[in-house]
Amino acid sequence: MLKIMTSAVPALIMSLAAFSVGAAQLPASLMDKDNPGQEYWCQGNDINTSMCSLTGVSDDHKFALIQDLPGPACEDLSFGVIDLVRQTGVNIPYDGGDCKGDVQAGFVRGTKDNALYVKIVRGSKILRLYKVQTGY
Repeated sequence: MLKIMTSAVPALIMSLAAFSVGAAQLPASLMDKDNPGQEYWCQGNDINTSMCSLTGVSDDHKFALIQDLPGPACEDLSFGVIDLVRQTGVNIPYDGGDCKGDVQAGFVRGTKDNALYVKIVRGSKILRLYKVQTGY
């Protein structure tokens, strides 16, 4: 019985995670935190087109992590965080990609402060640990 439970739990967690990402919707209009008065580059139904895609939703469902699609010159992705409550977006700059398309990102919680971070990695190397700020 324990063996069945241990194999079923990861599958359940994966299906819940997939549901959370798939169920999220971006607001129809988002403002760019870095350029006040300007619209953010990924919003509304853009996640259903080739403009951008949804990578994850924070555990409190207040933030969405998005990525653009790789370009022909460099296959590394750009990432952004959308504040679903305040309807704003911000890009997350990072260094260390090698244009091979192997850069990934996801939400994590800090072990000391329990704050929300975006962890950007290439393989096992952490390229950026970006603390998500509220109220932007």
